[in-house]
Amino acid sequence: MSLRIMVVEDEVLVGMDLVMLLEDWGYCPDGPHASVREAIDAFDNFEPQVAILDMNLGGGESSIPIAEELVARGIPFVFLTGYTRLNLSGDPLTKNVPTMKKPISEDDLRSTLRKLSEQVSVD
Repeated sequence: MSLRIMVVEDEVLVGMDLVMLLEDWGYCPDGPHASVREAIDAFDNFEPQVAILDMNLGGGESSIPIAEELVARGIPFVFLTGYTRLNLSGDPLTKNVPTMKKPISEDDLRSTLRKLSEQVSVD
């Protein structure tokens, strides 16, 4: 079975492109989820093994509450950001989380997903 990946991205086209790319690579993506509430609610029907989180969501929302839920469940994730400056090193929740700058490189994303998948068992 392929790796289950939650995608949290508030920009619809970016999110759909990411989901289609993951499907092309043989993964099982869920999303894109555009808000914290939508992503948290998705856990009722989808148990991801890895997640890709846009750091800043619409309406001034941050994906930190989703990250907290993922950490509580032991699910590794990567942050995506369009900002040039993003310092997560002071936050114990996020200091060891990989961060990728948008627009993301497909090779870098594939490499990051490979590393994250090593932290989970694929059933």
